[in-house]
Amino acid sequence: MPFERNVDRQAYLAVIDIGSNSVRLVVFSGRTRVPSPIFNEKLMCGLGADVGRTGKMGEDAIEMAMSTLRRFKALCEQMQVQEVRIVATAAVRDAKNGKKFVKRVRQETGFDINVIEGGEEGRLSALGVLSGQPDALGLVGDLGGGSLELARVQGGEVLKTLSLPLGPLRLISKFGNKPRRIRAYLREQFAAIDWLPEVNGQNLYMVGGSWRNIAKLMMREKSNPLPILHGYACRRSELVSYCKRLSHLEPSNIPFGSSLPFRRLQVLPVAAIILQELLTAIQAKNGVLSSYGLREGLIFDALSPEDRREDPFLHICRVLAEERCRFAEHADVIFDWSRPLFRSSSQQVPKRRQLHMAICLLGDIAWRGHPDFRAEKAVESILHGNFVGITHEERAYIAVALNQAYGAPIDAPHISHILTLLKINDILEARMMGAALRLAQRISGGTASALMVSQLRVTKSKLWLGVPSSYRDIANEVVEKRLSQLGQLMGRTSAIEFPPELDDTSVG
Repeated sequence: MPFERNVDRQAYLAVIDIGSNSVRLVVFSGRTRVPSPIFNEKLMCGLGADVGRTGKMGEDAIEMAMSTLRRFKALCEQMQVQEVRIVATAAVRDAKNGKKFVKRVRQETGFDINVIEGGEEGRLSALGVLSGQPDALGLVGDLGGGSLELARVQGGEVLKTLSLPLGPLRLISKFGNKPRRIRAYLREQFAAIDWLPEVNGQNLYMVGGSWRNIAKLMMREKSNPLPILHGYACRRSELVSYCKRLSHLEPSNIPFGSSLPFRRLQVLPVAAIILQELLTAIQAKNGVLSSYGLREGLIFDALSPEDRREDPFLHICRVLAEERCRFAEHADVIFDWSRPLFRSSSQQVPKRRQLHMAICLLGDIAWRGHPDFRAEKAVESILHGNFVGITHEERAYIAVALNQAYGAPIDAPHISHILTLLKINDILEARMMGAALRLAQRISGGTASALMVSQLRVTKSKLWLGVPSSYRDIANEVVEKRLSQLGQLMGRTSAIEFPPELDDTSVG
């Protein structure tokens, strides 16, 4: 069931997810397009560890889960959470003592658990992926301890879903430590899905703690320049090779494994086998990590169609601009003013225009910082900010632009390490956008009027800044210098002109 829509959108709401491995509480800031997590805690209870072998949840696991839920109840009361939604997945759904557990939870905590079916779990997980990556195309795989939910996504819609009893805990209970038998069983299961060929060659969007940890360990071994999990993409061949290696290791021998909880570490080899076989079954183009899933899908499912269509990345950028920037209202003016610089077909695609809009929104984000370190602050804000709807490469693109906007060199230590994520043409284009923003901020001086009556004009060999004669005094040496810097990045000389026609349109 979706949330009711008559609850205050800004009131705290909590989602408790009772899974086969963990029991987790996330308190969100409100029912918005991109709700911020205010509090996040989980405990590895292992409710699904015995279900595959005995058909029941183990008593020790149940007691640990009950203790955790009582704590979550107290925390929600202290935080004055207005609404708590509790969902349970494969372990409770499949266990013979699942109904008894639900009844006990209600008696001891007052929580009413919604035990969701596998297909609904897959739909909500896929909606969570779409809420953070609206252009997702391919297969969403949500791996829990007891089940694997699959969903086909395209055009912002969830087209098909399926739940399979293929979680690591379930497979370990069924086959023990026998990788060959597990692989053969997985291949048989995937081959029986008649619609799976429809996603061949598309992306696999990976959801769930085990796959998230695989990506985390892989990034550490590669010394990835941007250690952000959401949006991390890896080619199938590289990810398959890493999973194959991981599947042959004892949990205690997994590189960097000591950074993970022991319960997570135990299931990683089998989780790696599942990932490898699924990537191979659909001949995936990339494996893409999503930190959004079931919990975010629950909230997204309750939004109006209009809210769901809003771009999540630009939503966050506008919120940050309102909170942290002095001249947030100028972003749209600067965006329109800079358009003559970007006329090629590749620069007109919606995604590139979105990045330029984000740069305009975030261009003043570090103004409170020390003048000597504003570039570092701006770059850090985008590289390590809690953004969705953006790839690692796009983060790097915006970071390069903001670094340029604050006048820092491109080889500075705080920016140079992420340049490997970009092609040289992308670096130059991002620097152009940053230099245009730097020029615009100098022309405007905090007021939009000068930008609204001036214009940029690009010819084959020259970059022109047109200014009304009534604004002649604004176009001094400082503006000329920043215009020249922009022209150099474009491979053009620059000059200021005073066309008579602009005097007819000047304001104030």
